[in-house]
Amino acid sequence: MEPVVKFNVRALEQGSKTKNANAVAAFASGALPGILIALLAPPGPAKWLIGLLLGILYANWFEYAYHRYLLHRPKSSFAREHLRHHMSVGTAEEPEFLNLGRSPFYVALLFVVNSPVVALVALLFGVRLAPGMLVGFTAYFLMTEEIHWRMHTHEWLPRFLNRSRSFHLAHHDVPGSRFSIFLPIWDVILGPLPHQH
Repeated sequence: MEPVVKFNVRALEQGSKTKNANAVAAFASGALPGILIALLAPPGPAKWLIGLLLGILYANWFEYAYHRYLLHRPKSSFAREHLRHHMSVGTAEEPEFLNLGRSPFYVALLFVVNSPVVALVALLFGVRLAPGMLVGFTAYFLMTEEIHWRMHTHEWLPRFLNRSRSFHLAHHDVPGSRFSIFLPIWDVILGPLPHQH
């Protein structure tokens, strides 16, 4: 087990404050619209469950694709920002750069960008899947943000996530692989980046 760094109090407070604000933005941008849609057109239990599962699966794919194809795209503005996170690992400033969304604005934008996918799936397979999908996407985002925080700050995680912690932290040693944080479905399916020459 690697030695634990003593974090800068300001970085820890700023990172925690951003994480909490991001959680509010995610709930307001994703789960709340899902709940409001459910009140207007209540889905049955099966549609809630299918929607939740589709929302979680889609969020997992989005996390993987965003991380692999945008955050690790050489010389892009996304990569430059993400590099700050990679460069901060193991430093006293690390908590300031852990959040998946830089700010609540970017978290809300994440939901705005992904809402057309939810709407399309809802239209293709039944409008009543949208509430579950929005709640599932939100739940996945919140879990991922919290788990990512705890992995890097060495806070308590359930034992079953120990392998996920090792899997994710290895990404910082070999950045061309292991793009998922705790549920590596797409890492298994798509594998690491090809070597660049």
